[in-house]
Amino acid sequence: MDGNSIDIPLYLAEGLLAVHKPLNWTSQDMVSYIRGMLERDARNRGAQVTPMRSRRNKARKVKVGHGGTLDPLATGVLVIGVGHGTKLLNDYLSGSKAYRATGKLGMETSTLDLDPTGTVVKEAPWEHVTREALEDVLPMFRGKIEQVPPLYSAKRVNGKKLYEVARSGNVDENLVIESKQVEIYSLDLVSVELPQFTIDMECGGGTFVRSLIRDVAYELDSVATTTFLQRTKQGPFVLEDCLAKDDLTAETIYAQIDEWNTKLAQLKADAR
Repeated sequence: MDGNSIDIPLYLAEGLLAVHKPLNWTSQDMVSYIRGMLERDARNRGAQVTPMRSRRNKARKVKVGHGGTLDPLATGVLVIGVGHGTKLLNDYLSGSKAYRATGKLGMETSTLDLDPTGTVVKEAPWEHVTREALEDVLPMFRGKIEQVPPLYSAKRVNGKKLYEVARSGNVDENLVIESKQVEIYSLDLVSVELPQFTIDMECGGGTFVRSLIRDVAYELDSVATTTFLQRTKQGPFVLEDCLAKDDLTAETIYAQIDEWNTKLAQLKADAR
């Protein structure tokens, strides 16, 4: 390798951007995809790059991370940090997020969504539910509420992630998942085509939309599972700002980082 390769910058820009995570991709899949793209670009420019699994020269590793996991069956805004931008990601874990979600009444699955690894665990009538009834129960879920996380979630109980316990098939029948307080800033009914209904919501970090759909159905004396989930906003990043997977290149990634460096600096200045 050329001795000057270490002088060639690993990145052409560092900071944050937002991507539109596609269906059936994990958040980590998206991180790995972008990291691989930026590693190839750096090597093509002649930069010295250390593979992620190597213990050598950590300063020459391409660092990429995300600021808040989206389930594989969810799509939408995923905030990505590149280089020193990875140190800013914690700011987006607890901040405001917005979602659009669709629930289907009449059945509840073990995963609270249509994940093929899940099974139907409850069924209940839904024919008595009306649009008016949905409108009447939604106010109960605005503001600060207690919420029980789904069994299939990254919530840790006894040191283990719940989804790991669930997928192992060794779920203790006495397992207790404690509720937690979350905050729903806004919650509105978008459409109703029974047995399905669609909501828009804005909430604080740590809120589980699948649990909300479940609990709305319980208040209606029914059950439900989430059939569609899309994050439409995370902090200042909205869906319209996101790069689609097919539009991702090293050039578009760095251009977005430069654009957001300017926007975020202006937002910070305006907040002073």
